[in-house]
Amino acid sequence: MRKIMLLLSLLMVAFPVGVFAVEYEIEETMITAELQNNGNVEVEERHTYNFEGEFNGITRTLIPKDHSDIENVTASEDGKDLEVEQEGNLYRIYRSGEDETVTIDISYIIEDGVEMFTDVGQFYWPFFDDRNESDYDDMTITVVPPEPTEAEAAYGYDEAYDTADISSGGEVTFRLGEVPSDRNGDIRVAYNAEVFPKAELTRDEDMLPTILGEKNELDEAAAIKQERQEFWRSAGPYIIGAFAVVAIILLLIGWRRRQETLVEAKRQMSASGQFPNSEMSLPAMLMFANYGQVTTPMITSSLLELVRKGCVEKVSDKEFRVVHRNTDYDHETDMIEWLFDEVGQEGTFHIEDLEVYLQEEENLERYQESFHSWSEAVKKERKQHHLYEKNTKARWVAGLAALAILPFIIIFPFYGVQGWMVGAIVLFAYFALFAGVYSPYTIEGQRLNQELKPLKAGDQWKDWEEKDQITAFLYQIGAGKRKPDVDLPTSAVTANDLVLFMILAGSLNHSFEEANQHTSAAASAGTGVAGGGGGVGGGGGGSGAF
Repeated sequence: MRKIMLLLSLLMVAFPVGVFAVEYEIEETMITAELQNNGNVEVEERHTYNFEGEFNGITRTLIPKDHSDIENVTASEDGKDLEVEQEGNLYRIYRSGEDETVTIDISYIIEDGVEMFTDVGQFYWPFFDDRNESDYDDMTITVVPPEPTEAEAAYGYDEAYDTADISSGGEVTFRLGEVPSDRNGDIRVAYNAEVFPKAELTRDEDMLPTILGEKNELDEAAAIKQERQEFWRSAGPYIIGAFAVVAIILLLIGWRRRQETLVEAKRQMSASGQFPNSEMSLPAMLMFANYGQVTTPMITSSLLELVRKGCVEKVSDKEFRVVHRNTDYDHETDMIEWLFDEVGQEGTFHIEDLEVYLQEEENLERYQESFHSWSEAVKKERKQHHLYEKNTKARWVAGLAALAILPFIIIFPFYGVQGWMVGAIVLFAYFALFAGVYSPYTIEGQRLNQELKPLKAGDQWKDWEEKDQITAFLYQIGAGKRKPDVDLPTSAVTANDLVLFMILAGSLNHSFEEANQHTSAAASAGTGVAGGGGGVGGGGGGSGAF
């Protein structure tokens, strides 16, 4: 029980929001800010939430600007007061339920919300900012002057830009519509200073020219952005089209090269009825066919390959002994030293030696290190056979194309050209992948690939000579395509040596799989998981639920 409680505590610390998040949608938000003649602002907000599942209430973050305060925060639903709990700038409004749509009214006063100057009083305020984590589906903000008058200036920034509608009495409505999370949207409204007779002067200077000047700068910047947006919208098809042509050319180069090597490889292919003729060892072939990866079944095949070649002999179905160490490849020497000297003793390896060896904790890491060292030796041999072309020219072209298209992934969304951004991302991924992994087969690599591919699961080798039967069988075991003690019963073959290898493979494969699971589990147990913004004047806010 204590372990369960500890696990739950860790989950709550690691995933405080994501695991227990409330599903909701803020369908409509209406904010009315009534400016008072003393410079305070009385705010009424109405938020309509659509909840899925259980919920306890909503939250509203109200961050005042410098030199202003938020006071008297209250909440109600249909005239009924709701409990409000304050935590700094966060207000929790308790109203529990399940699967319903609720409308909650919030009211508060912004003290000194209006900044006073000799010519105008301005209400310059962020009701939300880029710290907000919720989307607003439909937001409307209305600013009401202390008395009917003419608005000297009214405009918004970012999400609120070009949303202001001024009525004849000076009332300003900002119809923002949908507002995504993590966005700013300050609003700015200025009235003649005479309508604020009781407000204290913030600064003894005229401010209207500055306000109008900033509005002109904002409009000019928006016009320039719109012009550039049109430019990039028009240029997008040509830019993406040009890169698409490069991508097609690279694709055709790759296809043509493959066809050329495929034709020549088929001409050079070994005669049917025998295992592929190659100077490459069986483990290297397996790695080549498995895209450069080494797996546990390859250990079984590699050890039995040493038995087939006479370097190791069978003492019993579960015991082997080294005959000589004059191997053909470095990785064969590594395997003998690993299994017969490190795991076993005095050149003898018994299957049970693995279990005894891995009971010692310090041997777990040594086993993994030895496996890695042997794998690297196999990889080294595979690389010596030049089975892949470097083809540096095509990869350099792809790499340069990836770098060239990268800036457009940033430019297109910045100017609102989302469609061409998607095309740029797709092409960038293609070029980066091409530059990183494109290594076509050489003729020898293509020949070997064509000859090995049918052998992964086919049974045509059962009609071959016994020597080639054994090698093909070991190849299928190493490729993980055949289980020696299930897929091929001894009645399927008549060669005594092949039957012997089937029995040995069944015993070895099971032991090496258990050893790999043991060491992998131990390695996993040692790992773990490590555990500014704002609107004008430092103010801002946001909405949520709990």
